[in-house]
Amino acid sequence: MTTGQVIRWWELRRLLYNAILLIVGVAAIAGMEWLMTKVIPLGEDAVEPMILVLGVLVYGFMANLCYTLGWIVELWGRKANPASARRRGQWMFRAGLVFSCVLTSAPFWLACVYWITHRSSAH
Repeated sequence: MTTGQVIRWWELRRLLYNAILLIVGVAAIAGMEWLMTKVIPLGEDAVEPMILVLGVLVYGFMANLCYTLGWIVELWGRKANPASARRRGQWMFRAGLVFSCVLTSAPFWLACVYWITHRSSAH
């Protein structure tokens, strides 16, 4: 593959990557908010809405910055062994997507821990 083909391969998958993270992120935040209504006083926010919006924007930017590192690392590895770099690039895409989904779902899992440790004080 040429340099342009490697970049195109990654960039064609960026939309899928972002769509999956959006779905996982919306589900994680909705799940977090729902769980937190079970343990925080009525009328209080689990997270300040503006902080949540800012956090989502910063997270999205950083996730895409890290995604870009995928094709940069693959191109860098092509200097030594193009075939190995291609396999590594494909592996990085899959592993990075899984890692990103786990990280994106963290608000829900943290809310689960909070709910488990605070449910006796639920209103």
